[in-house]
Amino acid sequence: MKTKIWAVTLAIAHQEKLETRLLGIIQYLSQIYPQSQWVISDIDSTGSYGNKLTCRANQEEFYLSPIELLTVCQEDGQIIDLEATLVASEQELCKILVQDGVSIDVLGVGDLLPEIVLGEYIVADLGLFLWHPERSIIEV
Repeated sequence: MKTKIWAVTLAIAHQEKLETRLLGIIQYLSQIYPQSQWVISDIDSTGSYGNKLTCRANQEEFYLSPIELLTVCQEDGQIIDLEATLVASEQELCKILVQDGVSIDVLGVGDLLPEIVLGEYIVADLGLFLWHPERSIIEV
């Protein structure tokens, strides 16, 4: 049976903080997948902790716990770029992409996250993203 894969682009209001939208999604996913981790492939953030992670991401991919990723979203600063993949039991379950501090794309496997979690969004063309979770075994 083929796994359902989906992609959405969040509609961010002009006065809305992108980090606030990320918080809700990350909190929801950490409740659904309590034993999960986030693989950080790219991050550019201006907060104190986020800046340390930016330097680290320039060197390598690395794992963060959901609490660590929430810390980045909650600190005084801005997330400019982010590529974070939720992994549980060596399976990629969700990917969050932030570009230029204004755009959030969320990709997932299985059922679409509830609208109350995602907020307003538009369905994106999955072909625009190079993501094939059904073929992945995580090796970081």
